[in-house]
Amino acid sequence: MSELHALLSVFDRATFGAINSGMSHPLWDWIMPQVTSLHWWLPFFVIGIGWLLLRGGRHGRWCVTMVVLTVGIADLATNRVIKPIVGRVRPCAALPTIVLRIPCPEGPSFPSSHAVNMAALATVLTMSYRRWWWMWSSAALVVGVSRVYVGVHYPSDVLAGWGIGALVALFLEKVRQKSAAFIRRRRLRWW
Repeated sequence: MSELHALLSVFDRATFGAINSGMSHPLWDWIMPQVTSLHWWLPFFVIGIGWLLLRGGRHGRWCVTMVVLTVGIADLATNRVIKPIVGRVRPCAALPTIVLRIPCPEGPSFPSSHAVNMAALATVLTMSYRRWWWMWSSAALVVGVSRVYVGVHYPSDVLAGWGIGALVALFLEKVRQKSAAFIRRRRLRWW
């Protein structure tokens, strides 16, 4: 286990440095703090949810329900269970030589809640609207990389976040499918 931890530490520090300082550029210095912020994404979320509710029909309403449920559960599990158990210190609080582009948040680093939530969102949207998978995945990718670039997460925080978000979404979709099949069978027996 200690060998795995050491290997992960080497990967994290090398990849963190390559992204945090190695990719430094004035354009990224302006863009990445924007895309890492909920305020930047809020108009897209509001417009997307509004469109799905008003124009998406039953499928769109189910998608919104699954998004809210999935992101809610994934976020709660991350912030109330996983982060307190792991307790990893953020790179902005642990590493002496980083480029910090936003204020260092309080609380543990592992996994990245931003990555969890965006991966959960992207997975639900991909299952509902496959044709646009590249757009959902790109948004999750950009947000994840931005968390490392601004100096508040290690790469493994983001990678684990993407995995957790996607797994929660896939699990809840499986539960939804099984529940729908169960309800259909029960209805058939009643008639």
